[in-house]
Amino acid sequence: MSKVRISSWCFVGLLALSTSCASPKDEEFGMSLVDSLMIEVMVDIHLVNARAELGYGWKETSLDTIITRHGLSQKEYEDQIMFYTEHPDTYLAVLNKAMERMGQNARALSGY
Repeated sequence: MSKVRISSWCFVGLLALSTSCASPKDEEFGMSLVDSLMIEVMVDIHLVNARAELGYGWKETSLDTIITRHGLSQKEYEDQIMFYTEHPDTYLAVLNKAMERMGQNARALSGY
């Protein structure tokens, strides 16, 4: 299975795309349980990559490890990514929530 780093390039690419588009309002898209779970997966992917870049984590942590930790199979994860490919507005809403969560975590850690 691909290392998280490879998947993170896709994540970064989609992040760049999302910053160039108007962001959808949360009320427009109800967050399903799957979307909430994917928010957590996205946050974990980001954290693993950040820790690895800083030398504090495993550089070899696989995407499989992250999705399994959240109770997803590879197929379920791939199906959800395919759904987001077909529904970019929903993906942007989920991605915005993941970025918001990372910001909240950063503020909590820094004391602000």
